Amino acid sequence: MTLLLLALTAALAGGTESPDAADAASSPKASWLFDRELVPPDARYEGNFDRAPAPHWRAPLPGDRVNAATHAERARAVIDGDTLLVGSAGGKGLYRLSRRDGALVQTYPAGGSVESEAVVADGAVYFTDTSGRTWCYELDGTLRWKHQSGAPILVQPTVTNDLVYVTNVDDLAVALDRKTGELRWRYQRKVTPGKDTELALFAAPPATVVDDLVLLGFSDGALVALDPVRGDLKWERSVGEGRYPDLVAAPAIYGSDIYTSGYFKPLVALDRASRNVRWRLDVGAANAPLLDEGQGAPHLLHPGTDGVLRSVVVLTGAVDWTWDSGTDGALTTPQLTEAGILIGSSSGGLYLIDPLTGTEIWRYRGDRMLEGLSSAPTLSGRQLLFTTNAGFIYSMLVPQHSARSDQDLWMWKRNQTRAGDNTPPKAEETQSAQ
Repeated sequence: MTLLLLALTAALAGGTESPDAADAASSPKASWLFDRELVPPDARYEGNFDRAPAPHWRAPLPGDRVNAATHAERARAVIDGDTLLVGSAGGKGLYRLSRRDGALVQTYPAGGSVESEAVVADGAVYFTDTSGRTWCYELDGTLRWKHQSGAPILVQPTVTNDLVYVTNVDDLAVALDRKTGELRWRYQRKVTPGKDTELALFAAPPATVVDDLVLLGFSDGALVALDPVRGDLKWERSVGEGRYPDLVAAPAIYGSDIYTSGYFKPLVALDRASRNVRWRLDVGAANAPLLDEGQGAPHLLHPGTDGVLRSVVVLTGAVDWTWDSGTDGALTTPQLTEAGILIGSSSGGLYLIDPLTGTEIWRYRGDRMLEGLSSAPTLSGRQLLFTTNAGFIYSMLVPQHSARSDQDLWMWKRNQTRAGDNTPPKAEETQSAQ
């Protein structure tokens, strides 16, 4: 039965790696197929995410198994050529894995588990860990610098031209020199008098840089704007309410408005100049909303902590439609694709939603309980990657419209590169596979 299921999975995927394909790719005869000067390393995943995907592979995340009844895998995968970068709650480093099968390729050591998304820029990789450190490595693994903030960091660094912004779980934000890691400034949020600090969430949002401001959210429910170079306070606005007023989701910006949520409530539209509330909804979020400008009037796709996705008209705050995951888990940041909206639930699975109606098109729960998704899926071409709270990373592929054999496709790309011909091959010129 197991072999039958594996065969069926491969047939559905259309582009799933087979042992024959892997052997051909590694043979001397086919070694030119992966010459980085001839074709992009991720060319095998070219295409559009315009249909529901099929399983490709699954691999355990590197590191030790987490001994807890429930835990979260917060590190979102980042694609870098023919590899991907991802952290693990049971590890002590950032891991580079193969996009073909999830095999470990390289490790960037850290002082604790890496539970946020890495940033790749200008030949370096930046990431944070639960020991409170921010790291900068050359892509070859040479350490450039590291910085200790004093408390766990669960969000990705925000990397700009000259600075790297990081916020830890103790309401401390720092700006670091991008080249050296030296501290440029620090901002320590003072807890509002009377607030029960024991109810603060173990989380923080990434810094958002917009124009001449860096926007930060804190556990007392405040949205704070600082000068990005000096760290001076420009303004602050109380937003979060309820038992957990924490702002842990990054805000969205559109025109003259800022859209931000407390963990439980509310979602508000703030005028950037006056900070006045234009409209509000009594819903909360643990992850950033997504702006969808493809529906005539712009809409905000809001991933609720109540397990409900809402499409909100940004001008008025009117809710166009809702989709209920049927779970009590917080939803991940929506990902807009040609096939629909991809979204996960921290206590559910992965779902594909029609952006016009909110109708569920497809869902995936896997061959075992996923135990939920705490970070957004990653998309590139027709490949989908996501980590699950059960400690696995998955790859899925959208089946190709016209199947081609792996070797024929790469042969065409080689000939195309050499001839400078940009004309795509006709379907009848190739035979099937990935």
